[in-house]
Amino acid sequence: MIRKQKLPNSLFLPAITLAFYVLGILLPVTVSAQPVLQLVEKELAGQQTQYTNWYKKLHASPEVSTKEINTAGFLKQEMRAMGFEIVDSLGLHSFAAILKNGKGPVLLYRTDMDGLPLEEKTGLPFASTTSAMHACGHDIHMSSWMGTASMMATLRKQWSGTLVFLAQSAEETAQGAKAVIAAPNFQRVPKPDIQLAFHDHAELPAGQAGFCDGYSMAAVDMMNITIRGKGGHGAAPEKAIDPVLLASQYVVAIQSIVSRNLSSNDRAVITVGAINGGTVGNIIPDQVVLKLTIRSFSQASRQLILDRLKTIGDQMARGAGLPEDRLPLYDLLDMSIPSVYNDPALGARLRNTLTKTLGEGSVAMVPPIMIGEDFGVYGQTESRIPSYIMWAGTVSPDRKSKADKGQVELPSLHSARFAPDYELAIPGAVKVMTVALIDFLGKGK
Repeated sequence: MIRKQKLPNSLFLPAITLAFYVLGILLPVTVSAQPVLQLVEKELAGQQTQYTNWYKKLHASPEVSTKEINTAGFLKQEMRAMGFEIVDSLGLHSFAAILKNGKGPVLLYRTDMDGLPLEEKTGLPFASTTSAMHACGHDIHMSSWMGTASMMATLRKQWSGTLVFLAQSAEETAQGAKAVIAAPNFQRVPKPDIQLAFHDHAELPAGQAGFCDGYSMAAVDMMNITIRGKGGHGAAPEKAIDPVLLASQYVVAIQSIVSRNLSSNDRAVITVGAINGGTVGNIIPDQVVLKLTIRSFSQASRQLILDRLKTIGDQMARGAGLPEDRLPLYDLLDMSIPSVYNDPALGARLRNTLTKTLGEGSVAMVPPIMIGEDFGVYGQTESRIPSYIMWAGTVSPDRKSKADKGQVELPSLHSARFAPDYELAIPGAVKVMTVALIDFLGKGK
């Protein structure tokens, strides 16, 4: 029986974990905030050199999606040295590092590993000299992930349970999380009660965690649509059916799908990023290929968009006089990922923990955005494990102040000039995640 007048210290026992989440009850912090913070800050003070070394090594040697063999090898080496057990062969170069520390909940914390096929232009002395770059900050993710692992291994007297630190390949190409879930060895990974991740933010101050409850990042679909016609001479268009004209009309027509078929409260984006067709000005080609990206949040909206893309395309082709065997071709590429849904009760718990331990300034609310992140795959499995991806601030206070005054620019993610203030961002993220993990797993000591 739980006494009403005083809640026990070890609130987050496995037997009641699910019940509290189903009821949506926000549990108070399970350990005394100040002693834990003092322990964390004491450890952080001696780890800055290690964090910097990790970051510079990872930043200087990025590997693109599905090619992260050296990156994964380095991470496994470091995690084994901390006492973690490795479960390998989780699809591509993904693996899990597991640390068991008595009875208690199982928490999964994911990092991604891949860089982007982009030539770096930061001018940093340790910049990548290859045609790849960590322009999305996965080097920040990995460094803070290892930093948190080291912190939790050092402070294991403060918590009880199992940590699953998952390192994932190919986030940028939406292949990685699906490969992890499909891997036979994934059955060897302890099933988590909660799943967490970070994504660095190009404008938030270092040390601050950004939150967005509910739909946070969009589902992503990539599609090629071939608009077919009847080729002919550019001087005699009446004898042809011009697919360039049809494609132009189609690009304009599909913009009404979002504005006239979805609620104004239901965000979505349809972008045609490429139009390829024809060779010279006096020849009407047989076909034009459009390349699209489609972003949505709910499954219902996604399906409506896909259905309307086909309906509009087919009817325009018929209206132009094309036979049924010359209707457009719709090729949905194998790059689709679901939206990221952040569990609101879990978000409230995290914010409560951070504000009590680190102060009100440690958290910020961030609006949902239409970029994709395959962390959503883990939360969309049948078990529906409560999941949350927080934003991690990467900007020093000084640079943030200058940017707010228009004195400097803060390059965005995926920019060749993206250069986070890693000396503050990494320990800031380590502090946030460590405080959160110990709250969930804490013994109350």
